[in-house]
Amino acid sequence: MKSYLLIVGTLITVISVLITLNVFFQQSLQMEMAEQFNKQQSLLSKSIADNISAYLYFIKQDVRHISNMLSKRGITNKKDLDWLTNDALRKKGIIETTLGILDVKGNIVFFEGDSDTLKPIAANMLEQTKNIVPGNTLIIETPHAIYIISPVYNQNSMKGIIFLSIKINDIAKYFVSNIKSGSRGYAWMMDKNGTLLYHPTQPGMVGGNIYKADSTCFKCHMNFDLEKRIIEGKTSNYGRHIAPTGEDKIIAFSTVGIDSLSWIIAVSAPYSEVTSATRHSMGLYSYLIISIFITTSVVSTLLIIFNKKRIKAEEVAKRKEELEKYAVELEERVNERTAELVSEKEKLNTIVSAIGGGIVLIDRSGRIQWTNQMIKDMAGMDVTGKSCEDICPDCHVSAEYTRAKDSIDTVILSNLFGQRDKHFQITTAPVKGVNGEIHGYIRLIQDVTEIKKMEEQIIHSEKLASIGRLAAGIAHEIGNPLTSIFSFVQILREMEDDDFKKESLETIYFHINRISEILKQLSGFSKMPAGEPKECYINEIIETSINLIQYDKKAKTISIIKELSPSLPVVTIDGNQLSQVFVNLTLNAIDAMPDGGKLTVRSMLRGSDIIVQFEDTGTGIPREDLLKIFDPFYTTKEKGTGLGLAVSYNIIKKMSGTLTVESEAGKGSLFTITIPINNS
Repeated sequence: MKSYLLIVGTLITVISVLITLNVFFQQSLQMEMAEQFNKQQSLLSKSIADNISAYLYFIKQDVRHISNMLSKRGITNKKDLDWLTNDALRKKGIIETTLGILDVKGNIVFFEGDSDTLKPIAANMLEQTKNIVPGNTLIIETPHAIYIISPVYNQNSMKGIIFLSIKINDIAKYFVSNIKSGSRGYAWMMDKNGTLLYHPTQPGMVGGNIYKADSTCFKCHMNFDLEKRIIEGKTSNYGRHIAPTGEDKIIAFSTVGIDSLSWIIAVSAPYSEVTSATRHSMGLYSYLIISIFITTSVVSTLLIIFNKKRIKAEEVAKRKEELEKYAVELEERVNERTAELVSEKEKLNTIVSAIGGGIVLIDRSGRIQWTNQMIKDMAGMDVTGKSCEDICPDCHVSAEYTRAKDSIDTVILSNLFGQRDKHFQITTAPVKGVNGEIHGYIRLIQDVTEIKKMEEQIIHSEKLASIGRLAAGIAHEIGNPLTSIFSFVQILREMEDDDFKKESLETIYFHINRISEILKQLSGFSKMPAGEPKECYINEIIETSINLIQYDKKAKTISIIKELSPSLPVVTIDGNQLSQVFVNLTLNAIDAMPDGGKLTVRSMLRGSDIIVQFEDTGTGIPREDLLKIFDPFYTTKEKGTGLGLAVSYNIIKKMSGTLTVESEAGKGSLFTITIPINNS
């Protein structure tokens, strides 16, 4: 076996060396051919550039000659310029040109072309001519044409400008368009600013700039890094770039430099076309080497496979008996462990069901791995696989908060599972492994809404009791001296004849009377009479209460809608106190709608409770004030005492009922009274 492996290894090594040498030789030869071809393209581009430079040089000489002739003849008489229209002088060149003359003010004296195209450049030509020595010429480049200009002087005074315009596209078509490099190579032009002047395969890109390229510019280039280096003079006379098709191209360039004109003539050809001859000649040799390599590899693989199969068959036969014995022992252990797991699972399910709360198992990343049925009932869906933030995005008990805890932690949250009116107690404990590392967390979630409400009611009741005792003391201490003051003010009112004093006593009397009313409310709040419960109809109390105030001037713009259930049973309560509550809620609703609105009063039966609701379309109550509106002396009205809702809350509480509010600023309020039918 070792001898086979040695022979196969030797053959593979030899063939690998041959393949490597073949690839290296082929790549070296291709690179050498590409280098030689690039040098030829460089000569070709230089030849084109030299031809263009020579052409422009002779054109400049013609313009200088015409300038000298005009300096002698003058340019003021149009008839004297007829000789300029001689085709033998102007169109005898290889490219069509257009001759023109401007005076010193920039006016067109003579021009056979379109004068509209000349107007934008006329001022620039006049400015540039001032810097030209008499008898010299200058080339001005525009996006579509070049202008060869020369001043016309007469007796040391400039009389005008002679110019010859040539379209850049005509120059490119004559000198560049017919250039072919191989079967797919071509030549193109751009100026020193990176603007494309001519391209045989992408005429739509002519006029585009490589420094302002968009998505339409990348049809034949993946980028313009090479062109930018050419413009900036940071590369040699040739290079390579990759086309968007993935094809490697070689490029050579030369520069046309005359006056301020600087054009770059580039000749490019596909690298694959240059090296096609080499690749073709090396193909047969490569195929031969690959065939030998494949044959050797196949033979070697078959030998190794056959040998491995033999060894494997022997090992399988030896281990088969051991595996059968181990399988029997493993099956017995699995059955034992399965029975134990089933027993533990039953115990765990019993414990989980008896807890009465939701249980969530969370991994270290905050994703829920398992929940009991209670969680599914709370959320109304299966939350397995979701993150804690998905269930409660506004909760501050995030995954990072949980991971930062290494001990049991308990918090109270609302807005869990989207239930804003409920409160949940969340207890979080880490789940640790044998080595003390935290693998996850377990959370116990319990609905403590009722407990929270009871706590709030107890706190509110204690607050009312304390304030009631304080109110009784205040009413007693202020009431006695106020009675004396009130009596003397009445006597003085009857005795006084002076108008000013009498008016002042009236003001004092009004405010003392208002203080007296507040003291009465304080006394009523602190000494809430037990009343005389008797059988009453809730709907009749509602009708009577609304009738008391529907003729109030503030209620004129209010639409009162009554939706009263006719099936309400008789209840035994103090009707007068309940009517006081209804009147307070109605007046509050009217005050909340100063510009008019709608008040809807409803009564209904819900289980063993009677529900009465007052819903208005008024200004509503800000969220931050909702927890304080039932507190004594808290009011948002300018002349309110803050006792109306506190007294109403206390009355309903003594009837074993509840008074709650739902409101949002700008959207009205909904006060709900719940009275048990059997409240004794």
